[in-house]
Amino acid sequence: MLVEIVVHGDILCPWCFLQKRSLEKAMERYQALHPEVEFDVTWKPFLLYPTLRRSEKRELYEKIMSPEKLRLFTSRLQTAGSRHGVFFSVIGTTGPSQLAHRLLSLTLKTRGTSTQSAVLEALFRGHFEHGADIADEAWLMHIGRTEAKLEDTEMKAALLGPAAQEQLQEDVRSASVGGVEAVPFV
Repeated sequence: MLVEIVVHGDILCPWCFLQKRSLEKAMERYQALHPEVEFDVTWKPFLLYPTLRRSEKRELYEKIMSPEKLRLFTSRLQTAGSRHGVFFSVIGTTGPSQLAHRLLSLTLKTRGTSTQSAVLEALFRGHFEHGADIADEAWLMHIGRTEAKLEDTEMKAALLGPAAQEQLQEDVRSASVGGVEAVPFV
């Protein structure tokens, strides 16, 4: 039996990273009891900050949260992350997530859901644990090559082409019309 799951999320959202890990653990536990069940998880885009400009993560967090809220936020993330083997860091640059979503869309279309999950994991780990910039085209292409065996020409078209931008806008609009207002949304 196949169970299809659609998750809306944003690579900028640390809670989406934790949701991914939590969902994977839940599916593993369920499959241990019910080996006849298979899961197919598709990740769809949501843009938390569609107009975000590149900045240092710490600077961004300091702009949108008071020092006390930032301290609590960081503490909650560290506690929740440790339960899932995630070690959040506020080092590095952050920026708009549109290019990363386009890479995920290309991966889904050409390589399927399991490879999309591997690419998403690499994006989350790189951004949240190692300070990688999710708006850095070169880093995204590196992830596409190593995790999905994508060719540079197809990635360039997906990251920078107008058709990919239009598809992303349509996917985000469709999620909104479907009632997605916050993420993670399963």
